Amino acid sequence: MDVATRARYWRDASLLGVATIGSYGVVNYAFGVFIDPLHEETGWSTGSLSFAYSVGVLLSGVVAFLAGRTLDRRGSRPVLLTALAVGCLGYIVAAEARNIAWFIVCWALTGGAIAGGLYYHITLATTARLYGDRRAAAISVLTLLGALASPIFNPLVAWMLEAWGWRDTLRALAALLIVLVGPAALFVRSEPVSIPPRAPGERGAWREPMVWRLMLASCFAAGAASALILHQVSAIRALGLPLATAAALGGARGLMQIPGRLVLVPLINGLGVHGTQLFAYMLLAAGAGALVFADGLVAAWFFVVAAGMGIGLSSPLGGLLSAEAYGIRLGTLSGMQMAATSIASAGGAWLAGVAVDRTGGYGLTLAGIATLEAAAAATLLWQRHALRAAQSSMAEPASVSPQGGPS
Repeated sequence: MDVATRARYWRDASLLGVATIGSYGVVNYAFGVFIDPLHEETGWSTGSLSFAYSVGVLLSGVVAFLAGRTLDRRGSRPVLLTALAVGCLGYIVAAEARNIAWFIVCWALTGGAIAGGLYYHITLATTARLYGDRRAAAISVLTLLGALASPIFNPLVAWMLEAWGWRDTLRALAALLIVLVGPAALFVRSEPVSIPPRAPGERGAWREPMVWRLMLASCFAAGAASALILHQVSAIRALGLPLATAAALGGARGLMQIPGRLVLVPLINGLGVHGTQLFAYMLLAAGAGALVFADGLVAAWFFVVAAGMGIGLSSPLGGLLSAEAYGIRLGTLSGMQMAATSIASAGGAWLAGVAVDRTGGYGLTLAGIATLEAAAAATLLWQRHALRAAQSSMAEPASVSPQGGPS
C-alpha cells in the first residue's frame, strides 16, 4: 500500500479523531477552564456552574441513546451533523446569557448534544463498522488523536479567555467546533444496518448476559475514572506537594494517555482484548493505591504513569469490546451504555466528594476507586469465561448415534 493509498485508507479514522479533539475539547476540557473566570466576572456561584455541567452530563445519556439508535438506522452523517448544529447554536446562545438560569439551560443543552452525539460511543462505533478486521489499528489512530484534546484545549481556552473574555470565547469555540467536526460530519459515511425485528417472546438485546455484563463492567470503571480525574490534583496535593506541582502532575497524567494508546496494538496481540483491558484496570487500581500507601513525589509519578496509561488504554478497548459484544446493534447498545455510564460517572464523582468531606482525607475515596476497578475486572473476567465456554460448546462436534446420524 503506497503512501497516497494509505492516507486515503486511514482518512475516516483520522477525521473522526480530529472530531474527537473538538468535541471533548470544547465541552469536557473547556468547562474546567471556564469556571473561575465565569464566577469572577458574573458572580454566578461555582456550585451553580457545576450544576450546569452535571445536567449536561445526565442529558448526554438521553441523547446518546437516541444518537445510537439513529446511527444504526440512518448511518453516521445525521448523528454528527445534528450534534454539530445543536452544539454550535447552543454556544452562540449561551454567549448572550444574562442570568445563571439561562446559562444553565444553554450549557446543559449544548453539552448534552455534543457529548451525546460526538463522543467516543459514536466515533468508536462508526470506526469499528468502517474498518472491520482492522478496527484495532483504526481505533488506535482515532484515540491517539483524541488524546490531544486536553493538551490543546486547556491552554488554548485559557489564552482566549484572557484575550477576549468568556462571551467571545464561547463564540470562538462554536467556530472551532465547525472546523474540527465539520469534515468528519460531511465526509465520513457509516451506512445504516438492517436490524431484524424482534420475534414474539424474544427478549431485548440489552437483557442478553453478554451485553449487560459489559455494561456493568463499564459502569464500575466509569464511576472510578470520574472520581479519579475530578480529585486527582487534590489527592496528589495531599501527599504534601505544592498546588502548582500537583496541577502539573495532573496534566502529565493526561499526556500519559498517549503512550498508552501507542502500545495498544502490541498489547492486544500479546494479551488479547480482554486481557489488555484487565491490565488497564490493574494499572488504574495500582495508581490509586500508590496515593494511599506511599508518600511524596515518587508515589505521585507512579500514579501519573499507571493511571495515565490505564485510562489511555481503556478508551479504545471499550470500543473493541463493544463491537464484540453488541454486534449488529452496536450503535443502539453503545448509546445505552453511554447513558448508563453517564449516571455512574456523575455518581462516582459525587460520592468521592462526600467521602472526602466525611473523612477529611482521600484514603477512603482512593480505596473506593481501586475497589470499583477491581469490580470492573471481576465482571470482565466473568464475561471472558462465559465467552470461552460458549465458543468451546460451539466448537464441539455433534455426537453420533450408532446408526450414523446425529443423536
